[in-house]
Amino acid sequence: MSPRDDFRERLASLRRAARRSGTSPPAPPRDLAGLGGVVRDDGLFIVERTFGDLATGEEAAALAGRLDQARTAERGRDDLHDEIRSLVRRPEGVVFVDTETTGLSGNMVFLLGTMRIESGALTLRQVFARDYREEPALVDEWLRLLSGARMLASFNGKSFDLPVLRDRVAMHGRTAPEEPLHVDLLHHARRRWRGAFADCRLQTLEWRVCGRRRTGDIPGEEIPAAYHRFVRTGDPTDMLTVFHHNALDLVTLADIAAALTAPERRPA
Repeated sequence: MSPRDDFRERLASLRRAARRSGTSPPAPPRDLAGLGGVVRDDGLFIVERTFGDLATGEEAAALAGRLDQARTAERGRDDLHDEIRSLVRRPEGVVFVDTETTGLSGNMVFLLGTMRIESGALTLRQVFARDYREEPALVDEWLRLLSGARMLASFNGKSFDLPVLRDRVAMHGRTAPEEPLHVDLLHHARRRWRGAFADCRLQTLEWRVCGRRRTGDIPGEEIPAAYHRFVRTGDPTDMLTVFHHNALDLVTLADIAAALTAPERRPA
C-alpha cells in the first residue's frame, strides 16, 4: 500500500469511527446568522471559527497532527525551499488569505477569507461586505490584518488576490503598509507535482494530495453572480455555499504546506 493510500484508509477509518461514536460534522447553517458571525457598526459581517466547526474532531486533530509533523520534518531536510521551511517552522504570524470577488482584476472584493495557525489549531476569519457600499470597510480590515502579518500564504495570490487587493486599496484612497514575504503555494505545488496529476488546481491537490473530496461546492465562475443575486434579493442560500467554499480553500492551503515538507517519493 502506498503512503497516500494508507492515509486515505486511515482517514476513512476515522470517519467510520466518528459515525459509530455519534461524532459528525456540524449541520450546515440555513442562513447567515447560523454561521455565528457578528455585524459590526461599519456594516461588515465577520465570521470567526475553527476547522473543528467545519469537520469532525478527528479530522481536525488529524490535520493538526500533519502540521506538527511538518514542523518536525523540516528540521531534517536540507533540500526544502526556504519559503516552505519558514512557513512550517513558525506558522504563528502567518496569514493565509483567499478572496472572493465579483470578477477578475478591477472588480470588487466582497469576501476576505484569512486563517491563522495557533498551536496547531486553524482559526478562520471571514469578512463579508453585505452590499457594494461596504467594500471600503473591508479594505480597511485587510490593511489591519496586513500590518500584523509576519508572512502571507496564498494559492495563486501573487497573480490574483494580492494585485486585486492592492487595486482596491488604491481605489478607495488608502495607504497600505509594506507587505511581508508572500508564499504562493501554487508555485511550490507546480514544482513538486507538475506531471504527477492532470493539473495543479487547488481542488485537484485537495483530492490527490490531501485525501479530501468536496461535495456540493459552488464552481468559482458562478460566485460573482451568486453575490450579485444576494445583494439584489437577500437570499443567503448561495452565499452560505460561498462561505464554505472559501473556508475549505483556506484549510487546504495549510494541508498543502504540510504536504510539501514530505520527502518526494519516486516510482519504483
